Amino acid sequence: MHGCFTWVGPDRRDNNAMITKYLTGIDVSQYQGNINWKTVRDAKIDFVHMRSNVGTKQDTHMKDYCSKAGLPFGLYVYIKPEEDVVTQMRMMLDNHKQTGANLIPQIDIEHHGDKKPKELKEIVRTCIKMATDELGKPPSVYTYPSFWNSHVTLKKGVEQCPLWVARYVYYSAEEFKANPVPKDVSLWDEYAFQPKKNPAAVTGWKTWDVWQFAANHNQAGKKFGMESAHLDLNIMREESMERFKL
Repeated sequence: MHGCFTWVGPDRRDNNAMITKYLTGIDVSQYQGNINWKTVRDAKIDFVHMRSNVGTKQDTHMKDYCSKAGLPFGLYVYIKPEEDVVTQMRMMLDNHKQTGANLIPQIDIEHHGDKKPKELKEIVRTCIKMATDELGKPPSVYTYPSFWNSHVTLKKGVEQCPLWVARYVYYSAEEFKANPVPKDVSLWDEYAFQPKKNPAAVTGWKTWDVWQFAANHNQAGKKFGMESAHLDLNIMREESMERFKL
């Protein structure tokens, strides 16, 4: 456990059209380059997850990001099933402790590495157990519905983990040009729901906790202090934050 969690995010609005309240977050890696964290904070983004490592290769910007963010943050590991999963998790968990992350880590499982579903199930179980044993709380799981439902298909034991699901409302630069991401983050929930492209069901969960609704080609990076043009954007159900706090 990493001490006391202090909430610094803004209040989210509520209205008749959308009773559920949502928090806003970004996830970043070395591909975002230099980040102006004051711009991120001034935008009233609520939380951030930094990439710790891809397989056994550490993200080159992770430590710098963690030291400067000034927001509630966690780390994530992009799992490469073809590499030793214990080594990958150990690297992420060590980084998590050293940086003082105050949100649970995320297990990014979207690559099968030529492994069969039985093998992927065991990899996921190992990841969940290692994080839970060390932190006292299970990690979140990031995935695409089509990937998980086809390649992992794990039904039992994952509901304890918050689900971070990827489902993009737009994919091309032309679509994002016609539908630009709002600079006002309090509008992200309406922006995500408006095209009616809600995430599909993911085997093992009743619903999602975090929805990554935009990524490549969104041209949102520079709006929010990134050196890169694009940025991964997320909304989180407000009640889910209790599951993420350490």
